[in-house]
Amino acid sequence: MLQQTIDVTTTPELNKALYETQKVLTQPSKNKDAHYGKYADLSAIDKAIRKAIITADSGISFSQGVIDDANANGKVSHKIYTVIRHVSGEEKIIYGDSFPDDSNMQKQGANETYAKRTSLCLAFGIVADDDDDGQGVSLLEQYQKKEEESKLKVIAYLKDNIKKVNKDVSERVFAVLGKKDKTLDHLSYRQALILSGALMYELSRENTEE
Repeated sequence: MLQQTIDVTTTPELNKALYETQKVLTQPSKNKDAHYGKYADLSAIDKAIRKAIITADSGISFSQGVIDDANANGKVSHKIYTVIRHVSGEEKIIYGDSFPDDSNMQKQGANETYAKRTSLCLAFGIVADDDDDGQGVSLLEQYQKKEEESKLKVIAYLKDNIKKVNKDVSERVFAVLGKKDKTLDHLSYRQALILSGALMYELSRENTEE
């Protein structure tokens, strides 16, 4: 099963840096074709993120790794994780996609590349695929289902914590989207991630001022 961990550890400097990075992030061009539509490959996603980091001068970096695991029956699977670090020393570890071990090295490599793509998309709020036409590979379908579950978790966090700030702060948080509609349930996953980053930043500022 694919898993996405929503990390709410207090990391005020990193939260601010992610907020600044996402403000200038340009969605990568969908430069590849698949039977379910066009998509941005790993190189395009990586390039878009690094360009945003440089433009924002946000002081963050990221790396990815693979964790190997085996169940009670000895069946091996792999999980991708993304580590986002800030020059202050703060970091977040975001666990992304899992994929089964495969003796076909070409298929194994394709699954790992896809898992890295989706993990980076989850970490930085990137939309890298056209809508699936129902013919997508099972890994994509699982990712989309898990993304919806993760979006609901982020929206739940927003609902629980937006009431902790005053009206002026709330206005600043929603201003990052440039939207007047404050209905949280209508947000896309990317919008929810951006709002949660802005809210975490505002909450950390209030805690620092106290």
